[in-house]
Amino acid sequence: MAKGLFLVAIFSILLLNQQPLVASSTDDFDHRLYVAFISGNMADWGKVLSELEAIVSKNPSASNRFRLLHAQYGYIGYLLGVNQTSIAKQLIDKAEKQANILASIPTYQSTAKAMQAALLAYRISISPYKAPFLGPKSASLIDEALALNPTNYFALIEKGNARHYAPSIVGGNPTEAVELYRKAIDLIEKENPESKPQKWWYINTYTQMGLAAQKAGNKDLAKKIYLTILGMEPNYKWVREELLPKV
Repeated sequence: MAKGLFLVAIFSILLLNQQPLVASSTDDFDHRLYVAFISGNMADWGKVLSELEAIVSKNPSASNRFRLLHAQYGYIGYLLGVNQTSIAKQLIDKAEKQANILASIPTYQSTAKAMQAALLAYRISISPYKAPFLGPKSASLIDEALALNPTNYFALIEKGNARHYAPSIVGGNPTEAVELYRKAIDLIEKENPESKPQKWWYINTYTQMGLAAQKAGNKDLAKKIYLTILGMEPNYKWVREELLPKV
């Protein structure tokens, strides 16, 4: 999996003559995206996006829109990591449309703002000269998301990403990023007390925490995090073959 992914969820094959998504379908989408992520084989991710787009066109509920948005968000990070910038730009445009719609729905407003912030950060990574304008806007959206819901782990993940990847001159701080990722992970695990969730964005948050620890110069902590990840998922190719051996 390409470095620098700061991705963020989701979802399953649905027969096109069905209407609302059922739990088993959502679980299947989750599983397919998770397998694509840990294996580094992203071919199926694009297929999931196409299926989710078809579902939203047939049943544009808020929950379906979010599933599509979060899958788009994750795939954009991958595309940027493999330098497929033109495709990433097109997908950012599509994702922003979904995020803007969700931002008008009270129950999704906090998470939609976090996604809007992430999409602006993607635009900055493509065009760094836009950072003086888009950077503060992205930061404000994260603050607004957390003001609406201080325990929104999607917003905490994005704040962690901002601290992780921003230059120190504009607030970057990998040590703070580690703490923000840890807080998000704790909230996710509290929501899933019986077992560790097999979600790509959960294990990616763990990975970003390890990368941030390395960036902060804490190699012992990074190694501990990577070993914890492999204890949960021994087949996670990026950590097993690249990150852990190099720490």
